[in-house]
Amino acid sequence: MIGASLTSEFQNHIRSIDLSRDLDRVADLIEQSFPIHLDPDGQIYIREMRKAARDMRIFGWLNNLAEVGDRKSAGFVWEQDGQIVGNLSLIPFVQGRNPIYLIANVAVAPDHRQQGIARALTQHALKYLRGRGGGDVWLQVRDDNPPAISLYRSAGFTEQAVRTTWRICPVDLKPPLKKADRSITVSHRLHRDWKRHQDWLGAAYPHKLRWNFPVNFKRFEPGCLQALTNLFDGVGMKHWGIDRKGELLGVITWQKSTSFANNLWLAIDESAEPDILPYALRAVLKRLPSRHPLSVDYPAGRFAAQFGDLGFEKFRTLIWMSLRLN
Repeated sequence: MIGASLTSEFQNHIRSIDLSRDLDRVADLIEQSFPIHLDPDGQIYIREMRKAARDMRIFGWLNNLAEVGDRKSAGFVWEQDGQIVGNLSLIPFVQGRNPIYLIANVAVAPDHRQQGIARALTQHALKYLRGRGGGDVWLQVRDDNPPAISLYRSAGFTEQAVRTTWRICPVDLKPPLKKADRSITVSHRLHRDWKRHQDWLGAAYPHKLRWNFPVNFKRFEPGCLQALTNLFDGVGMKHWGIDRKGELLGVITWQKSTSFANNLWLAIDESAEPDILPYALRAVLKRLPSRHPLSVDYPAGRFAAQFGDLGFEKFRTLIWMSLRLN
């Protein structure tokens, strides 16, 4: 195990990534290290990495993308005997005026694991970010990866949220287990519902996490101006209000995505969720293309049994962790 300071031997193996010559090898490493074959978005990601590498070779542009301007690093690799056997990517975001870095793609070749490489890369990245003024560092780790969770906890990261991604094609929707409550109706969301819609969104999709969601929740605001802005920007959305006996209890939003699955965003009164959401999801899914996959990102454990009863499959559960660098 590596201590707080890296030994010179380990330091000699770590360098900033040079995307113009490393990208193909990093793509190979990520493909070896993660179940990419089970993730259509991951497959697209790898293809895009390889396409970018080919473009760089063909056109000879961007000789070294390890440093972008004077403030960003694309990450670090571990090179041993001329081979890249470890990688850590750094992805910059901004939340308000606060810079955030996401640590991602922490990968080690299978035959080089249990040697402290991932820990050394993580410590090196944190040292690099401290030298650039600190700030907030985030990462996501699968809940079925105890060694990685232990590594990040020992580095000072703390858990902020645990979220599960569920997926379904509407054609795979299971029949209801009991008769539908006919007092529940699903129709277009009304302008007057926006305040409660915002409150429920805030509970399901906390503001501290929104920098990483593939959606801008400000685009959910009702009104002609926002609808026209979304149309001109090519943002496809539909909103359905869920009503029971004249009382609004939730809103479901469909968002067209460029990823494998389109997104559903659930903003529901949690106390009424077990009763109304099974019916509401069935009603919404029947109005969408039957074979196009849908994805729901939701707090882990919330509505989990009911998702399964509806025919949703659990894709993955991620622990969100963060560290504040002084």
